[in-house]
Amino acid sequence: MPISVDLQDPFSYSYLPIVITIAAIVASVIVLVAIIILRKRLKGTVKVKKKKQEVFKPRNKEEIRKDYLGKIDKIEQKYKDGSMDVRTTHQELSAVVRMFVHDMTGINAQNFSLNELKEQKITSISGLIEEFYNPEFALRTDKETNDSIRDARTVISSWT
Repeated sequence: MPISVDLQDPFSYSYLPIVITIAAIVASVIVLVAIIILRKRLKGTVKVKKKKQEVFKPRNKEEIRKDYLGKIDKIEQKYKDGSMDVRTTHQELSAVVRMFVHDMTGINAQNFSLNELKEQKITSISGLIEEFYNPEFALRTDKETNDSIRDARTVISSWT
């Protein structure tokens, strides 16, 4: 059985699939390079503004003093009305005094322990807070609440 096979010349095949494949590869590489370049340029042109560090600028000291003396008056009124007990009154006084220190000095006294307050060398405040500790945390106390209110007023009034 005679079989005759005619082989085709290799250059007789169509070049179209080869050209399309090479063109797709080249186009993909060009797009990838363009994306990388654009990202680098955008990162270089977009500048992140640094937030300016806030400088503590206290308000008028007399205004602050008056504001906090008013807060102590409200605490005293609630204590006298019976809507606050001894413990809550001392906790509120401690919070007001600590916030007063913050507003006057910028020191975050509301976040400090008693020892940290003592390290700041604010003896009038650390001494007052120390006096408030027993009524704030003990079940019973000998500390007179009216004396505590008076002491808080005195410290705020005499602050320099």
